[in-house]
Amino acid sequence: MDLSYKEKGSIASLGVTLLIFGWYLYGAFPNLSSNPKPLGFGGIIIPIVLVIISEGIIQSFLALKNKSQLEDERDKLIERISYRNSYGFLSACIWFLMVQILLDTWFDVHLMLLTPYSMFHFLLLFFVLSEVIRFGTQLYYYRTGV
Repeated sequence: MDLSYKEKGSIASLGVTLLIFGWYLYGAFPNLSSNPKPLGFGGIIIPIVLVIISEGIIQSFLALKNKSQLEDERDKLIERISYRNSYGFLSACIWFLMVQILLDTWFDVHLMLLTPYSMFHFLLLFFVLSEVIRFGTQLYYYRTGV
């Protein structure tokens, strides 16, 4: 299976995102409660820095091995489609959270979802899933064509 430079980059980014943020969110969601301990500033900064460093190392290594490949119209179209899908998913998730907030104020139902700690983690989860959708869409269209 011969993969292009863009495919290799998408696979690497998908792997890094799933590995690091998956590890972080796997540890964060079981600890959600109505009275969680406050999130430390370093608690979220460490995974972000790890993603940045890992992505930088992997993408620079891939760029050194594949200097001659240029971006064409197909790459731009695939990127546009993947960003559209990612944006649509993220918009739907943010609307979902906004409706949850309204339902909480209208019906006085206190959901664990609406504590600031859990809202932060759900937003982070939705951003990460949006990135996964973006990378997955790119990989799908590189394999099947547009």
